[in-house]
Amino acid sequence: MKTILHHANVVLLDRILYDGGAEITDDTITGVFREEDMPKDAAAEYIDCGLQYLSPGFIDLHLHGGGGADFMDGDERAVQTVLGVHARHGTTSFLPTTLSASQEGVIKALRAIEKAQLERSAGPKILGAHLEGNFISMRQKGAQDSAYIYPPLKENYEPIVSSVGNIRMVSCAPETEGACAFSELMRKRGIVMSVAHSDANYEEFMRGFESGFSHVTHVYNGNSWLHSPYYYCQIGVCEAALLEKDCYVEVIADGKHLPWQLLKLIYQIKGADRVNLCTDAMCAACMPEGAGYKLGALDVIIEDGVAVLKDRSSFAGSVCTSDHAVRTMYREAGVPLQDAVKMMSATPARILGEFERIGSIAVGKKADMVLFDEEINVHDIWIDGARYLPGEIKV
Repeated sequence: MKTILHHANVVLLDRILYDGGAEITDDTITGVFREEDMPKDAAAEYIDCGLQYLSPGFIDLHLHGGGGADFMDGDERAVQTVLGVHARHGTTSFLPTTLSASQEGVIKALRAIEKAQLERSAGPKILGAHLEGNFISMRQKGAQDSAYIYPPLKENYEPIVSSVGNIRMVSCAPETEGACAFSELMRKRGIVMSVAHSDANYEEFMRGFESGFSHVTHVYNGNSWLHSPYYYCQIGVCEAALLEKDCYVEVIADGKHLPWQLLKLIYQIKGADRVNLCTDAMCAACMPEGAGYKLGALDVIIEDGVAVLKDRSSFAGSVCTSDHAVRTMYREAGVPLQDAVKMMSATPARILGEFERIGSIAVGKKADMVLFDEEINVHDIWIDGARYLPGEIKV
């Protein structure tokens, strides 16, 4: 089966190919062309994209829930609900994410994620699981349940990390007891180690980086940053990550967690090749505002487009979607569209070692694409060459 998408503004890695298109054969991209060079094939299906933007599918490495469901619910129905809700907003590949809970609760969630991944036959891709929580700093716990925060010692982590075979990323505070040894072991297993909910100083951050940490989870949220004990300024995790050129940083680009000025500054320092956007969305994403929501065992309120703990002491994840994140970077932070898209596609693909098959519109890659308008409103989605309209994705 061959499909020709034409009259599209194709978002490539370094530019936008105006009035061009892409050829899909079965599940693979087999051509990228200018409109005047459009292939002619009587057997192909032709789709006129109306000069909207054709982008690679979005990749979310940090996602907890949506549509009233959470991966910590620990069942496949919840997994499918979350994936369906976010796929409607252009996310074609996901890293479902856990949070601080009992070992039994985390293992149950991981096994449901793995089962859904193994049984997938169509629709959104699960790339593995992201283990966040448990092994973090109590001082930077944010909306993580303090009852389940403990150091990454073998008796604490081994039952969890050995329960499934699909953990791809672990978020952890490098200054906690045993964290560097934990990082070295996880890196040997091919797992990406990310600094998260950390109160580390520069020296502690660098020890973590040297032990295998290569990424920072939601930079400037739930991590130490510039402060001045006894009048002398000291940098924290956030500035250390900006300073270390080979470190990736993740941002929640909902326009609430970080102001547009800081989003733009992070982009200008690190560049689109070292910044990945995420949603960090919880169960209330794409749901009505108000009270009655939970993040783990914690009560959450949704107001002004953001999730906060009931006592308003901390953000509690977000209600962001990937299209919203791209829109914020493009419209509010003034980042070029191709770079805003790259941070939600190519960069996360590279972080996970998946760039050879997904993350950009290029010949030989899987046909995961999104068609959106100037306001980043999603109109069509292709996953493995199959076309979906947002309303057709089941939840």
